[in-house]
Amino acid sequence: MSKRRSASQDWMAQLVTVSADAIIVIDDTQHITEFNQGAERIFGYTAEETIGQGLELLLPERFRHTHRRLIQHFAEGQERSRRMGERRHLAGVRKGGEEFSAEATISKLTVGEDRYVLAIILRDVSEQTQREESQRYLMHAGELLSSTSLDYDRTLSRVAQLATESLADWCLVYLGEPPQVRIVEVAHRRPVHPSTLDSMRGFLLDASQPYLARQTMEGRQPVLVPHVSPEMLPLMAQSRKHLELLHQVAPRSFMGVPLVVNGQLLGALMFISSESNRVYTARDLQTSVQLGRLAGLALENARLYQSARQAIEARDVVLSIVAHDLRNPLSAILMATRLMKTKAGDAGPMGLAENFEKWLSRISLSAHRMKRLTEDLLDVSRLQAGQSLSMNMGIHSAEALLREAFDTLLPLASDVQLRLDDVEQLPLIRGDRDRLLQVFSNLVGNALKFTPTGNSVRLGGRVAGGQVEFLVADTGPGLSDETRAHLFERFWQANPNDCRGIGLGLFIVKSIIEAHGGHVHVESGPGQGTTFFFAVPVVTGSGPAD
Repeated sequence: MSKRRSASQDWMAQLVTVSADAIIVIDDTQHITEFNQGAERIFGYTAEETIGQGLELLLPERFRHTHRRLIQHFAEGQERSRRMGERRHLAGVRKGGEEFSAEATISKLTVGEDRYVLAIILRDVSEQTQREESQRYLMHAGELLSSTSLDYDRTLSRVAQLATESLADWCLVYLGEPPQVRIVEVAHRRPVHPSTLDSMRGFLLDASQPYLARQTMEGRQPVLVPHVSPEMLPLMAQSRKHLELLHQVAPRSFMGVPLVVNGQLLGALMFISSESNRVYTARDLQTSVQLGRLAGLALENARLYQSARQAIEARDVVLSIVAHDLRNPLSAILMATRLMKTKAGDAGPMGLAENFEKWLSRISLSAHRMKRLTEDLLDVSRLQAGQSLSMNMGIHSAEALLREAFDTLLPLASDVQLRLDDVEQLPLIRGDRDRLLQVFSNLVGNALKFTPTGNSVRLGGRVAGGQVEFLVADTGPGLSDETRAHLFERFWQANPNDCRGIGLGLFIVKSIIEAHGGHVHVESGPGQGTTFFFAVPVVTGSGPAD
């Protein structure tokens, strides 16, 4: 019987030793007397380092006094065993200082008649706890982002704030694409003076030089840097001002997550641990990646909503301008027609003929304006629908095309002189005659609109690089660099209150010329007039011209 008991004790001792759970035995003074292999693995200490030490070695400092009192109360009570931390998980601390969540039970074991020891069986549940917390946090984030206003700036702010609720001391949001990237939003987990945040928002960076989010944005992959030393900060800075910003943030550990939606890079989220001394892990990175995906979708939804609103506003503007532009020529046509009817019997044959010619000219000009406007609208509708412009390509004489454009548009130049350069010896071109005349109509109409009375608009053409390059030059006020940068954008106008157009003509010009395989550009400066050039390919072989 004694041999069987001895074997059982040996078996139990071995089981305690190799158990995956931590089994820790303490005496009545709460000093460690046994520390098994599971405890060594979980806490990172060896048995030799812990035996004889107080149990507080394994507890966060803020909980030590409370745990000592609760263990003493258990030792003096009647219970033989109970679960510790019934309301929430316990917190342990590893040898390196990292805290973790744990579940534990404590049991009272009697040794002899008057002595007892307490055995604590502890299990590391930090991964399970982190997983549960991460799921709760992401559900919370998803609910907030889905209910947040679709205003783009407010969505950016909410994303940064969400990051500091659980993951980070600081969150920086970077947006843009090389060559420039900007810090557009900043949040801190505690209230920070607005001037500090304002000094960071809008900070412009050169994407080709070092910055915190460079690896994340260039690689479009999550990045984890568990430890950041002070020596690393100058290596991440582009300037003294940038280094000052990094010192303000004082990163000790950081994660970067790209904001990618439908294959397009929007920017990056940077999660930074500073004063909390939190060391980010692979599991933290997984959570941040999920938050980044939610943030990317929320930002894309906000962007689409913003685009939709702008499109609606643009539609309303276009409708009001179209109504205005169509009303004026229609009024002119109606007035000229009424005058022709009422004045038909008031003048002799010669006077009537002169009046008829003048009124018919007005009708023709008004009808031309209406035709041009409706054609522009139809073309833009096709392009917005993803359709290509219809083309009827043929071989044409560049000289004849230029002269036809001049003759057709000459009646429009009532207050401005329209001139034609000497254009003999131009080669044949391949293109759509009607479309190229539409280009001339839009460019000349634009030039006449902005050229002062008494000044001139000139048409011409030349051979350049295997193409015929046509030009329309005016002697108007010229364009600023900012205006030239937006000229060919749809619905863009230098003066939004100008009701003489809807900002479509130059957009259509560019679309037509690019469909010909050519290019269009402008040369201008304030007070220097404006010259538009558009090039069309020359016919390389022989063939009859239309």
